[in-house]
Amino acid sequence: MQEETVSASFDSQRIVESLKSNWLNIVIVAAVVVIVVLLIKVISKKIKRTLDKKISSEKMEIKKRSYTFSSVLSNIVVVIVIFAGLLIIADQCGISIIPIITGAGIASIVIGLGAQSLVKDLINGSFILFEQWYQINDIIEVGDVSGIVEKFSLRTTAIRSLDGVIHYIPNSEIKVLSNMTQEWSRAVVSIGVAYKENTDRVIAELKNILNDFVNEKEYKKLIIEKPEILGDGVDELGDYAVIFKIICKVKSSNQWLIERQLRKRIKDRFDELGIEIPFPCNNVYMRNQGDV
Repeated sequence: MQEETVSASFDSQRIVESLKSNWLNIVIVAAVVVIVVLLIKVISKKIKRTLDKKISSEKMEIKKRSYTFSSVLSNIVVVIVIFAGLLIIADQCGISIIPIITGAGIASIVIGLGAQSLVKDLINGSFILFEQWYQINDIIEVGDVSGIVEKFSLRTTAIRSLDGVIHYIPNSEIKVLSNMTQEWSRAVVSIGVAYKENTDRVIAELKNILNDFVNEKEYKKLIIEKPEILGDGVDELGDYAVIFKIICKVKSSNQWLIERQLRKRIKDRFDELGIEIPFPCNNVYMRNQGDV
């Protein structure tokens, strides 16, 4: 009975006759689908530009979430429009769409196309979206890939790494994920000084640097909590240096900027004060061949 239904649904002679009589309708439907998809893409880009203008950088989390939901919603609408268009075209071609719409028909298509991984992608993508693991413009690390989230759909996540390469990762493969910019970030700077330096003097100078830095107008707005020396003391006794660690809670995605600026100010101030920042070196002893 099922074979008879399938053969009836895909009668080649009837399909050819339907194509001849309904080709104009098919072309119109296909054109409408293309136009609607392009229109959705244009609207999505316009929404993103509007969000850029209306939402200030101080509300970065709201902006990122708006980007993400807008992207996912537009992708879902595109999929629905294309699927509906394919059903209409199939009907115009004389193919019965009832088995496709029914649960048994959908299940057979899923199995036939080997789409089990696709279902896993969609399920995991839904969890990622509603549990807010990350948003568009977050900087994340998945396995050995790290970078900024450029695109997100329920099926895949696109990450652009620092070298400009974009990586497409199926959502079902995202098992362990690190988000470096969710809600807030932490700048961490380790600075080493020579063992001969007085630690109390170094700590005092670092505090002066941090006090000056936190009052700079350009960076003050990016800092959530005043930077401090971890434990107000020595973090580590290294092989060739005494290590101090500075931590600072900052607004999302600004930790690298703050770290770079702190390192620059510490280096410049230590150079002025003659506080040595050591580096590894090797002593090479050479002997003349005549020496015994």
